[in-house]
Amino acid sequence: MNIKKSWLSSAHRGFVDGNLKENSLAAYYNAFLNGADMIETDARLTSDGVLIVNHDDTVKGMNDNGEAVTYLVAETPSEIICSVILSSDEKWGTQRVPTLEQVLNLAYHTGLLVNIDLKNGISIAESVAKLVLKYGLQGKVVYALNGSGIAGIRTILDIDPDARFIDRGVDFAKTVKDFAERGKRCFCYTSDTSEENIASIRNYGCLLALISLDKNNFESAIKCHPDMCEFLHTSDFRTIEKQYLSSIRLLNI
Repeated sequence: MNIKKSWLSSAHRGFVDGNLKENSLAAYYNAFLNGADMIETDARLTSDGVLIVNHDDTVKGMNDNGEAVTYLVAETPSEIICSVILSSDEKWGTQRVPTLEQVLNLAYHTGLLVNIDLKNGISIAESVAKLVLKYGLQGKVVYALNGSGIAGIRTILDIDPDARFIDRGVDFAKTVKDFAERGKRCFCYTSDTSEENIASIRNYGCLLALISLDKNNFESAIKCHPDMCEFLHTSDFRTIEKQYLSSIRLLNI
């Protein structure tokens, strides 16, 4: 009997090893090689209107001369942002700050689902959704709304009618309580696996995403029957899930 998982395995900012850095193309490809169903990424707008991938509002790395550099994304053109070296080694080569288009292209060719965190909120929702359609990923993206709520949902659905959404816990569940398709489209994310918190999210009829998972908290998380498991970018989720699934003993009914 083959045991198969029902949850989506998401790699937060990819999967890193060695000198590899999070939110790089190689980190996302490494997540694919290690069996991820989904990658989580962060979209920000540069001063010249290009969507790049970076978690913080500043980019830190090295220039081609090996000097440390720091740039504020919103005040710096994409040419400079995307020249920043995140890491360099023999295995993965030189990794620079990627554009969102590069990440979506990778997702298209690997079959990865993508969770895109809209770091600039609703102001970039339309632009991001249009890129998703350009790369043939409609229905394969979960948009992290960053508090933009129903307004963000409506903006994206006008462009990507197969979109799904994610935001923080019970607060998001309350926001979408009157959204008829919340049970199919809306993930509430949390790291709180208490019975009270999980029940609150489930009672609103939303999907459940448990975040910041690693080998120390995965088994307690999976007892909540999440729809999505988002692993830390340093967490070997393939090994964790394989060990868990191989240990399951089900009744033969």
